[in-house]
Amino acid sequence: MMAVSLSRRLKEMAESQRSPVPKRALEAIRAFGGHSVVVTPTLEVVYQSPDASALPIVTGGVLTHPKLAELARSAWLEGQALVHHERFADLGPIEQAEVSATKLAGRCVLLTITDLTVAVRAEQVRHDLVSNIGHELRTPVSGVQVIAEALDVAKDDPEAVAHFSERLKVEAERMARLIEDILALAVAQDRSTERFATVDLADVVTAAWDHEATRATSEGITLQVAVPAVGEAEVFGDAGALITVLDNLIDNAISYSPAGSVVEVAVTTDSERGKATISVADQGIGIELADQGRIFERFYRSDRARSRRTGGTGLGLAIVKNVVLAHGGTVGVRSQPGVGSLFTVVLPWSNGVVKPTDAHLTRQNTQE
Repeated sequence: MMAVSLSRRLKEMAESQRSPVPKRALEAIRAFGGHSVVVTPTLEVVYQSPDASALPIVTGGVLTHPKLAELARSAWLEGQALVHHERFADLGPIEQAEVSATKLAGRCVLLTITDLTVAVRAEQVRHDLVSNIGHELRTPVSGVQVIAEALDVAKDDPEAVAHFSERLKVEAERMARLIEDILALAVAQDRSTERFATVDLADVVTAAWDHEATRATSEGITLQVAVPAVGEAEVFGDAGALITVLDNLIDNAISYSPAGSVVEVAVTTDSERGKATISVADQGIGIELADQGRIFERFYRSDRARSRRTGGTGLGLAIVKNVVLAHGGTVGVRSQPGVGSLFTVVLPWSNGVVKPTDAHLTRQNTQE
């Protein structure tokens, strides 16, 4: 046993003497993990971490990536650690990275690549959101300023004051809706599950119907709701957020549908897939194919003039998408201009053992 241990120790010492990287340093690099590469001054690879092995940077045991090779040479010649932030088009899934090059005590350079792609994208999203919010708020704020000036000029004309006061109320309501939707979007993007519990979709649809039926009636639209019996379509989620999803989908359907048409809301379940599907179908103006891929983006409007007339903020479908994703679901749309649209939200069941059910008509508003 002592002979075996001595032989192993002698072998390790010999390998350590041949390796340009001290054994302890190499162990520390391995423990660090991430995207790490150790190269000699001639760019021969001494060590490459599993993560780094997945990147297209080494060919035939030699570091061949131009930017990384240049950084390794510079660190060797200057004898100091170098850190660069780079944008890459040839580093596999990594688009943005922080690359550090450090000359080791032996005869090598350690390259570590920190993937910043997700962080940079998130920062860009935040920047775009702030810019968009500023742009969207500018319009109603400018409207309020103009109306306030008009009120001052027309203060001795009761009819004009009444007219501008009503306009001021409309702009204030638009600002309030925008702020409410911005806050709702922030909550939806949080993806927190702290408020999740078992939710019956029959209750969700009933609540949304209560919110939207009066408006549908005033617009001359028939709102039909078909859901399974109570307890037959349950999901694990945030009831309030799911009601908001359905509110937004029904509200859009009403806004873009003509009087005399029908908006249908239904919930169905699929035992094989363990899914529940909420669908909202309308007979409205439909959505052009070119717009269908973008309607879930923040502040995107396929018809800006109509959206302004109906008081839309451009955030409703973005809220829908983020809430559905937070619930592990999917949302999609099928639409034909001049015929109508069908939005579907697919959610996993809370237990996956519910028997398949067919929706049946439960509510319909009455048209006079």
